Amino acid sequence: MSHEKNAERVRQAKADLKHVEQQSEKILGAQNEKTEFGDNDPVVVLGKKIGRGIGYVVVIFLIYHLVTTYFIK
Repeated sequence: MSHEKNAERVRQAKADLKHVEQQSEKILGAQNEKTEFGDNDPVVVLGKKIGRGIGYVVVIFLIYHLVTTYFIK
């Protein structure tokens, strides 16, 4: 009977891991999934570069604001 319980726990754990993997792809974006236009589309590449650049600028600004507001008075 314990062998059956163990097998059920393993099956449930695998199902849970598969569910978490599917949900994380939805949340974080499908990095491995090919886009409709492919990875060589110049507009897609430019959009990624612009988005990442804006992200870096925002993070730098937030760090600057945190330091100047709370640590340097």
